[in-house]
Amino acid sequence: MTTPPESGPSSLRVAALQLRSENGRVQHNLEHARPFIQSAAEQGAQLLLLPEFYPTGYLQSPEVWRAGETLDGPTVRFLKQQAAQWRVHLGTSFLEADGDDFYNAFVLVSPAGQVHKVRKRRAPSYEAYWFRGSGDDPCVIDCELGRFSVGICADNHFADIAGCIERHRAQLHLMPHCYCVPRANPKTFPAEVIEASRRQMEMLPVRYASHFGLPVVLANQCGPWDSPLPPPMGSMVQTDRFLGRSSIVSATGVRLRSLGEEEEGVIVDTVELRPANYPGDERKIAQAQGRWGWSSLGEPTFATASFAFKIGAMEWWARRNYRSSAQRKLSARRALSGDAPPA
Repeated sequence: MTTPPESGPSSLRVAALQLRSENGRVQHNLEHARPFIQSAAEQGAQLLLLPEFYPTGYLQSPEVWRAGETLDGPTVRFLKQQAAQWRVHLGTSFLEADGDDFYNAFVLVSPAGQVHKVRKRRAPSYEAYWFRGSGDDPCVIDCELGRFSVGICADNHFADIAGCIERHRAQLHLMPHCYCVPRANPKTFPAEVIEASRRQMEMLPVRYASHFGLPVVLANQCGPWDSPLPPPMGSMVQTDRFLGRSSIVSATGVRLRSLGEEEEGVIVDTVELRPANYPGDERKIAQAQGRWGWSSLGEPTFATASFAFKIGAMEWWARRNYRSSAQRKLSARRALSGDAPPA
């Protein structure tokens, strides 16, 4: 158990940026974000959240490794420049190369250029083909604005994130998402599962805020999702779209601002942070522990043994392929040498 910082503001002006991303076009995507960052800053936002994998794009093929980079790469350089220019804290996640491996790394950069990093704890489903989960990452950032927990997309849908939030006395929870759905298919992804995914995006930040008593910022990608999928999933489903629905939720569970599914945009509001001296409550962790590894705060449709088995089997197969991939190792080394990512 850790002690949160005693200083810092009691309220914070936050922003969620809902944007479209093009696969592998890191520099293009970063440049596309400039006017949205400016808009949020001009509205007084102090903390700006971009979606998961926004610079990288959500490409589910070996081509994604070409967009891998290090903490010295174009994404962090861009975040530093923008954070300094607008005097804001700015965060997103990207595909980080480290040794022979890739990780989904969220970075929050301060106006002074300090870089805080959290790696995605889990590489769920087919994502395990392309990067490793960090496993035991504490998922907490301490900065001059306060202590923030970070759940990168699927991390929020599993039960262990509750311990990160409560035991570390987080004051605000960040949810960078790249949440998408395939085309409806009566055999593989029936319409009721697509509808459950939509409810998940709408209700998850509200349930988290209400349960833990802390504000939540969710930033998701929007627009079409166009990518091949690895086998065996690629033979069963076709990609479709991102679900958008970014939102800012107060510590009492009130949705202050939100966006729809399709439009790019910026939402900004002021939230009251959970107090730094909050005593913590282990019961909240226990109450958030759902069945089959899922969080009880998520959509009940997904909390089934069948769904957990399917996800687990796909992860096992994907991790097996990742470990044996010579192309992955070569791509990571090229990223470390500075040969990637492309423009």
